[in-house]
Amino acid sequence: MNFVFRPHGRFKVWTEGQLLLTEVTGPWNRELIDYWAQQARDLVVVFSTERPYVAITTVYESILCPADAIERIEQAVQHSRTNLPCLANVIVVAKDVDGRDIVKRTYQRIGLEHIFEDFDSAKAWAEHILKGPQVSLA
Repeated sequence: MNFVFRPHGRFKVWTEGQLLLTEVTGPWNRELIDYWAQQARDLVVVFSTERPYVAITTVYESILCPADAIERIEQAVQHSRTNLPCLANVIVVAKDVDGRDIVKRTYQRIGLEHIFEDFDSAKAWAEHILKGPQVSLA
């Protein structure tokens, strides 16, 4: 992958059951989002309309990033809604994460409607969604 800048920030992405889990330490840039998207695409192939997933992203240190990174996140959220068997994208941002209150509405606007303060709450919500009556994704 060719980058204008090297990716800033760090991330880890993996699957666990019907969850796509990401841990990201910010601040980050567009290049990190592009690299994450490539890695996540390789992982979500295990999901299907019969076995959908929920994506949970946990943010550490800072949630701040440039506008072009926000645009890439929005594109990834929209892609997961229209082209993948993703039931929801949620984000975990503790109160001590830099920029949380500054960008909260922006993240909600781009499709990360559920923002949790801790992972356990996000995971419980996701498991409830996965166990509930499913709208056909086919």
